[in-house]
Amino acid sequence: MLTQEEKEALIIELGSGAAKKVEGIIADHNAKLSTIIEEAKKNKGVSEDDLNLIKESQNEVAEKMEKVAKAQGKALADLQSAINVAGATKGDSIAELLSKQTEQLKDVYRKGQGTVSFEIFQNTKGETYMRPHDATKAAYSHGTVDNIDNGANVASIAQALDAASILRMGADAEIVSQYRNTPYIFDLCNTITTSNKFAIWMNELDKEGASAEVAEGATKPLSQYFYQLKSDTYKKEATLLTFTEEFDMDFTRLQQQAVVSAKTDLTNRINSAIQTRLFAAATAYNTGATFAPLILDATPNDFDAIAAMAAQADSTTFGSARSNAALMSAYKKYAMGLIKDTQKNYLNAPSVINSLAMVGNAGVGADDVIVGDFKQYNILLRGGLIMKVGYNGTNFAENKFSVVLEQYYFDYISSIRAKALVKGTTFATVKEAIKTV
Repeated sequence: MLTQEEKEALIIELGSGAAKKVEGIIADHNAKLSTIIEEAKKNKGVSEDDLNLIKESQNEVAEKMEKVAKAQGKALADLQSAINVAGATKGDSIAELLSKQTEQLKDVYRKGQGTVSFEIFQNTKGETYMRPHDATKAAYSHGTVDNIDNGANVASIAQALDAASILRMGADAEIVSQYRNTPYIFDLCNTITTSNKFAIWMNELDKEGASAEVAEGATKPLSQYFYQLKSDTYKKEATLLTFTEEFDMDFTRLQQQAVVSAKTDLTNRINSAIQTRLFAAATAYNTGATFAPLILDATPNDFDAIAAMAAQADSTTFGSARSNAALMSAYKKYAMGLIKDTQKNYLNAPSVINSLAMVGNAGVGADDVIVGDFKQYNILLRGGLIMKVGYNGTNFAENKFSVVLEQYYFDYISSIRAKALVKGTTFATVKEAIKTV
């Protein structure tokens, strides 16, 4: 017979229904044996020793059945545990299953595409198992994420696309370009297009002699003028872009946008190079000693500095140069709009410099400034921007092609006209020069 403890253990292993069945089989067997024993006693056909042997046999049969029942119960318990956790039977350990699936995993790796799916779950004892996932064996709710119904459910949709295909899907997406500067120096200066192979001009040098007031019949003084032929050699700004035929075919809009961006960047690079040469050619502010006594200000502001520089350009060119702009950084332009008087009231630019365009740009140094007639500086574009498409080096063999962008140009200012542009070089330098101590 099963003890109470064994019976409870059997219920845990098999479940109450199965345990009762096993218990019934054992009870049946015991009842039959008891009947045989009673009959034997009545008929006195069996000795006491025989009875003991039968009893031992009975116990042996019972023990065997209990062992069989418990073994069966373990299998059923594993099944019940998997059903409770993931609707699945016991599987292998993760390492064991991966070892068994080695060839299938290698095949996917060699092909560069495909999937091998597994299910991972735990039984009631917390033991982790894994098995190959077979979608035909279990059906769950459709979803875009895993674990909607329980731990065994996986998303109803997945992707196994190669990286190149994913990128091609975005070929027609909106292109958000970088912020770029503009060729603001081109707008300020005397910019024209020319077909000339060179740029030449004559500089008038200092003369010898001068006119004089003479009496009737007196000898007239001699004057002599000198000239120097000057020239500027053209410069070339260029860049090279190379594309594969596949990139051009699959990402046509990106290829076109790259060329457009390259054109803009090339022009802006010319702009930056010219700005550097423009600052170098301009005349440094040098008339502070003349201007300071006229304003008698111990703390001149930025408007005063600009007026002083415009005054120098006007005076040294005898009014011929018409100052048209003050070039500064974007931050300085906005900071000047916040200049206040001692009562914290905002100040407007004085009328004497109202005709100047206050040009602020990120390409200019934080406190740098240049004022004057920018039209005296010449920018001659030799034709338009040139674009050539062809094969460079081994392009043809490598299924590529190249795009060359070129711009030929001249930029110069006569040394005589350089007086029309006055550099600080900074606001601080000019304000220090015109303040009254």
